[in-house]
Amino acid sequence: MATHVHRYSSLDLPHPFRAAAPLFGVAVAAGAFDIDPRLPWLVGVAGAVCFAAAATVRAARARIELAAVRRTADRLIVHEPRSLDACELVRWRSEELTSGAAREALRREVLRTIAQLDPRKLPSASPLRRPAARANEELLHMLAERLGSGSAVSPRGILLARSLLREASSPLYADDADVVLPRALRRVLGALEP
Repeated sequence: MATHVHRYSSLDLPHPFRAAAPLFGVAVAAGAFDIDPRLPWLVGVAGAVCFAAAATVRAARARIELAAVRRTADRLIVHEPRSLDACELVRWRSEELTSGAAREALRREVLRTIAQLDPRKLPSASPLRRPAARANEELLHMLAERLGSGSAVSPRGILLARSLLREASSPLYADDADVVLPRALRRVLGALEP
C-alpha cells in the first residue's frame, strides 16, 4: 500500500501507523523520565503506558476508518463496474486489490480450500460442502492458476473471488452447492478478465 500513498495523496486516507506515531513518540519521551533518579519511577511508566494506550486506540480507529473506506470502494467496484475510472478512491482500491501480494494471498486461500477436499483428511468443523467442491475442483485449480498468473485481472473479479471464499452465504457453503457452485466459479473466472 505504501506505493499508492504518493500517487493518491489527495484522498486523505486514514493511516493507522501515521496516526499513532506521535503518541508513541510521546510515550517514549514519557518513559525517558525514568532516567532522572529524582523522579519516582511510576511517573515515567504511567505516562508511557497512558500515551501508548492512546496511540493504540488512535491506530485502531484509523484501521476501522480505512476498512470502511475500502468497503465503500469495494461496493462501487462490484455494483457499479463502470465507475472503475470514475474516482481516485476506486482507482486506489483497484490497484490495491490487484497487487501481486493481494493476488498471491487470495491464491493461497484457494489452495487451502482445495487442500481441505482431500478425502484422506478428516472433515473439519468448516461448513465447506466438500462433495460439491470436489466435483468442481478443476474450476478451483483454474481459479488458483489465474490468480497466480502474471496476466492482468479485474478488481471486480478479485472481490467476487474473495466473497466466494470468505462469505458464509457463499456457494461453497450453501446447501445447494452442487447446483450453484459451478456457476459461481465460472462467474468469478469470467469476472477476473479485465
